[in-house]
Amino acid sequence: MNGRHMLRSRRLYACLGVGVVTAVLSSCGGGTGSEQDSGVNKTTLRVEASDADGDALQYQWRVTAGRIENRNSNETVWTMPDGPGLHFAYVMVSDGKGGFAEQQYAVATDALRTEAPQRPARDYQPRGFAPGDDFLGNASRLRFRWRDEPGFAAAGASAPRMIYLPDVIAQVVDSADNVVFNGVSDPAGEISLPKLRNGTSYRVRCATGPDQPLVECGPVPTTDGTARVGEPRLPLAGADARNLRLYGHFGFTDGGVCGTDSDFFAVQSAATVQLQAPDGTPLGPTLRVNRFGDYALDAAVAVDASLRLALQCGSYRQVLEVPAGGAGGYVASRPVELSRTIPNSRPRIVKMVANGPDGNVRGRMIVTEANAQSNGLPGADQFLVYKGKDTPLSACMYYRSIGAVQECDAQGGMTGAITLTDWERRHKFKPFDAGNVEVSAKYINKMDLNLVRFMRATSTAPDNIAFVVCNHPGPDGQTQAEVDQVMATALAAEREVACVAMEWSTSPNVNNGQPFTKFLTFGPDGTLLPSVNLDGRGEKFMPGTCVACHGGTQYNGRFPDRRDALLPDKGDPSPYLGSRFLAFDTGNYLFSSDPALGEATQSDAIHALNQHVYATEGAASTPTKRLIEGWYPAGGGTMLKKDYVPPVWANDTTTNNPGLFYREVVGSACRTCHVAMGPSFDWDSTVLTPDFREGSVKRHVCGGTSDIARNASMPNALISRDRIADRVRAEPALGPLMQAYLGCTAPLPDPAYPKR
Repeated sequence: MNGRHMLRSRRLYACLGVGVVTAVLSSCGGGTGSEQDSGVNKTTLRVEASDADGDALQYQWRVTAGRIENRNSNETVWTMPDGPGLHFAYVMVSDGKGGFAEQQYAVATDALRTEAPQRPARDYQPRGFAPGDDFLGNASRLRFRWRDEPGFAAAGASAPRMIYLPDVIAQVVDSADNVVFNGVSDPAGEISLPKLRNGTSYRVRCATGPDQPLVECGPVPTTDGTARVGEPRLPLAGADARNLRLYGHFGFTDGGVCGTDSDFFAVQSAATVQLQAPDGTPLGPTLRVNRFGDYALDAAVAVDASLRLALQCGSYRQVLEVPAGGAGGYVASRPVELSRTIPNSRPRIVKMVANGPDGNVRGRMIVTEANAQSNGLPGADQFLVYKGKDTPLSACMYYRSIGAVQECDAQGGMTGAITLTDWERRHKFKPFDAGNVEVSAKYINKMDLNLVRFMRATSTAPDNIAFVVCNHPGPDGQTQAEVDQVMATALAAEREVACVAMEWSTSPNVNNGQPFTKFLTFGPDGTLLPSVNLDGRGEKFMPGTCVACHGGTQYNGRFPDRRDALLPDKGDPSPYLGSRFLAFDTGNYLFSSDPALGEATQSDAIHALNQHVYATEGAASTPTKRLIEGWYPAGGGTMLKKDYVPPVWANDTTTNNPGLFYREVVGSACRTCHVAMGPSFDWDSTVLTPDFREGSVKRHVCGGTSDIARNASMPNALISRDRIADRVRAEPALGPLMQAYLGCTAPLPDPAYPKR
């Protein structure tokens, strides 16, 4: 790579409509090398970081392929992987006082001309399940929150603010009191449950700490994918004597919060608080502050007690005076707020650069697009993880469940993994074809992931349809010259990021023997990858990052990563996610100026790709089938009808131009994913009436509500969010339409504390 190409954060790398940037951590230590003895595959990485508070900085390094020396230094050596492709290095910088920053860097190895390693062929077969192991049910996600919704005494706050509780111990039992799950809530106060059987009632017992008794907390819903369960009032001496209700927010001077939660770096850090007497005697357990910087605790204290709160953030420690309870002292009906700004700012990464042994710059630092709307939204935990946040172990367990790996170690390391060649051989892609027809198309999905996509698909049986797409970075802009340039690079087989495979196939005794959708991602050398980076916001693990757009009726939060978290009458976790394929929407694509690669020439192939998607939808009418039927009216040929507006929108009287809103907003940023998520989420046939918009739509799109974990979570893709914002700025008529249908023209800040 000659250094002339800037890889921006809007490079989204995908799962057949959801993306892929990267890969497995091959190694984060054990390498050797220096500038003096570097071979051609050695790359020296340096990062320049600053700290406004003058704190000493620490460093950790990770890579998506090859091997890097994980030195606590601002400089290290990356041994590049053999073979071509675009690969990524990460550095995490911390200040010892709870401040963290990450940076990514991309280097292509195409010019090194090293050969990719040859791997022995493996037989890829669906993994069998014992009869009765798999069943239809609902995967629920519990979110524990404090009983109160305090306003945080913020002037002008439009809503109270929920406080989510980490480290809540939860136990799920069935109607016969059989324990089917044990778990602990994460830094966002969430717990993902395994599938629970339809028609069976379940309830939750919970406690705020290991020294507290489990008490009844309420039922687990079996029809709603997400439930909130309030913290129980733990019984003390026959009655709840906890008269102190203390809450607050601790944030940095720069608006950030203490700590980080990175599965890729295996780092989880947060501030802690503990209620104490004036002499330092603990009056309760040490509690973690949640990932939003909020905390809440209840305690039984004297109404006129003198209290302290010990705050710890890395090496920073402060003991704070708890405000008096007011007239009558501390009473449960009058919560007390104690918030502070921690005098610290997160490290700032100024520059990152890589040099080859000859001193020439290799690759580029990944930077965010200036003035993008997404820059003001939450960080890595926002995009493509709203539906679920997997880990290295849960990703490996998912691959194991479909037969792509033989076994997983406790850290998620994969053994016996298949390669892309093994997968292609199984589904008879060329050169392994055997009479089956293969269709292909080349385009850029500008509104989704901004990738150059080389898409192929085939069917070997009515119950076996497979797609594979190899991805290369798309253009920074949308001029035809830029489009042709990145297309030429991809056609030269350079700067490949990853290939993503999806199949609609059966597994023995899963989904009642019917085919279902499975996801796999492979690196440029064909190795199986557990994690992906779709938008420059960090590594996110399979399969949740695909479920974000492809839907998953049997998935909500995380693929099961522990066998002891499963129902007692179940074996291994089922691979059936309840996901769907995504239709191919040329209205959101860019094409090469080469007539052979233009939209008209490829219309037959894209039509055939959509017919493959159509075939996976079964006999009943579904949102995806209706959309494809609308694109290709009877007698209309194979050119997709880009101006299609469904009747329910064409006939809407909410505004004077519903078709414009549908085409420019729903059609470009919402439709393709939403139709894959089932009738409850199908905006293609549901008009966003004012009554509808004031509920979940306004919360997820506009934000500003007390439910800060959900605020402004949609669109859940970086490119879609930013391109819609660009269109609203460029097209004056869209602003009033956005206001009418969604309730806002841009995301609103969270109540009291906008920085999440």
